[in-house]
This record gives sequence, C-alpha cells and structure tokens, in this order.
Amino acid sequence: MNFKEFKEVVESLKKVSDRSHNVHESGVDLLDYDEDFHKIITILMKSIFEEEGYDWISWYLYERDGFHGKTLSATDADGNEICHNIESLWDTVKSYRKQ
Repeated sequence: MNFKEFKEVVESLKKVSDRSHNVHESGVDLLDYDEDFHKIITILMKSIFEEEGYDWISWYLYERDGFHGKTLSATDADGNEICHNIESLWDTVKSYRKQ
C-alpha cells in the first residue's frame, strides 16, 4: 500500500464513520448493520499493518475526534505531535507495514 491508496482508504473510512455517527445522532442505530463492514476492514488492515500500526489507524479514525467534543492529540517519545492528519498518520504507520 502506498500513500495515495492509504489516504483514499482512510478518507473513505472516516466518511463512513462520520455518516454512521450522524445517523446514530438522529436516533437510528446502525451498529449491527455496520459490524460486518468493520470486521472486513479490520481483517484487511491487519493483513497490511502490524498490530501497532493498525492501532494508530484505529485511534485516528475512531478515537481522535471521538464524538466527545474535542480532538485528542498523540505525541512521540520526543514530545512531537503525531497522527494529527493523514500525512502524519502515514508517517507513523508506514514502518509497521507487513512485508
């Protein structure tokens, strides 16, 4: 997977997540409906990335903005912010790609 493909996947997953959240806020629970989709995505992402890489992707998609009213941040060992946008996420996870 290269950056262009990664960006397209992450942007699409973010759209799906945001859409599901918005529908849920309207009173419709799609959790069971989306469950198989999320299982497939998890299996595919874990076939490309090691567990730590997948964890960062999952954090970026589902926890960073987390629908709690504020954006969380993450830092590396030197205190530099990481995973703050798709490019930064890629910089973090590309070293966790499986060979």
